[in-house]
Amino acid sequence: MLKKSLIALSLLTLPLTASANWSAGAGYANFSDNGISLDAAYASMSYLFPKQDGKFVVISELRYAAGISDDTVGGLEIKLDNFTAFSMRGQYNYDNGMYLYAAPSLAQLSLNVKNAASITSWDLGLGAGVGKKLTDQASVEASYENYDGTDVFSVGFKYAF
Repeated sequence: MLKKSLIALSLLTLPLTASANWSAGAGYANFSDNGISLDAAYASMSYLFPKQDGKFVVISELRYAAGISDDTVGGLEIKLDNFTAFSMRGQYNYDNGMYLYAAPSLAQLSLNVKNAASITSWDLGLGAGVGKKLTDQASVEASYENYDGTDVFSVGFKYAF
């Protein structure tokens, strides 16, 4: 039910405008918690709500990640199956192309413990990051998020269209 709500919410942003307020991104993320460290590649889709007057903007973002590495803890092999997150980012843009942001998120994480069980959990999280616009369309960013004790560090590239 919650997954369907996230999809519906992201689709609601589609007709908001026909202007160039969309961006797509990709990157690398590391998930760590209690001695477990898992790597993932992610893709994202973002919508920049039309600017009012000023440097502060609001951005909705939907991310999907798939695991690219496993970890072994106590003889158990753990694999990240997927990670899906919906965030509402508050972002402050500086004149030099740098930007800072903070974002509450709702995320679903699915893990697989080889020959044991699959674990899926939904958690609220909070994150912050920094980015740099390379051109009017391209930017790079780094962020940190925390979901109920799970730390997520990520670096990525975004392209606005």
